[in-house]
Amino acid sequence: MAEYSLPRDTLVVRGPDRKTWLDGLLTCKVPDVTPGSAGYGLLLTKQGKIVTDAFLVDDGAALFVGVAPGQGGPVQELLDRYLVMEDAELSPSEPPVSWRLQTDGIAPTDSAAQGQLTLGSFRALLVATLHAGSAPDAAPLLAEHGLGVFGVDFGERDNPHEASLDRIAVSWTKGCYLGQEVVCMQDMRGKVKRRLVALEGGEGLLAAGKGPVLGADGAVCGQVSSVHRTPTGARVLASISTSALESHAPLSTQGEPLRPAVKVS
Repeated sequence: MAEYSLPRDTLVVRGPDRKTWLDGLLTCKVPDVTPGSAGYGLLLTKQGKIVTDAFLVDDGAALFVGVAPGQGGPVQELLDRYLVMEDAELSPSEPPVSWRLQTDGIAPTDSAAQGQLTLGSFRALLVATLHAGSAPDAAPLLAEHGLGVFGVDFGERDNPHEASLDRIAVSWTKGCYLGQEVVCMQDMRGKVKRRLVALEGGEGLLAAGKGPVLGADGAVCGQVSSVHRTPTGARVLASISTSALESHAPLSTQGEPLRPAVKVS
């Protein structure tokens, strides 16, 4: 069984209105999260900037919300402001749960909740479990599919388009959510100044680390946010200006050439 650790702070939402209430705040379709079917969305500011990403599983009576590490308290405080007349209750998970991604096999018997998760081309079983055993970090697995980690590859200065999550974590057919107007305007304009992209190259990238990305003219056009070893070299995630991406000019970092990563299907 291939199991990966997904570091998260966990909030639990209980009550009959838990999904309709949270659906008005997150970018994904929360009502689609049912026992056996997981979800992934974003909590945004009114200005459309990312507060945290959120993994969701439901056990039929409670909704488990896995937010970025260290964000549990601030996110709970923010969400509490929008909890008025709804029949829902928000609290930290007690007992604490651990989050896992499993690419094969079955969920552990001590899972609190679980569901199949689809993130673009990536599919896995998302498990909120009482099991606290060690497992490899999921970041390299996510990077293999071009997906970043909040606080590392994208964060509070980014909107969904800049984090390349606009077609992964955002539903374009649901009702209103916090920050929706700004996100929709950005999508209609179509012009994004920078995007998080997956690039790859040789093992020299592992030593190069999180350096600036240079275009063919030697000018800085981006920044590497994470580097991950692969069987044939290294994969990096980097925020690159769209003008550099659209020019298809050669890119490099610390003297190491970069090329577009082969998409994983």
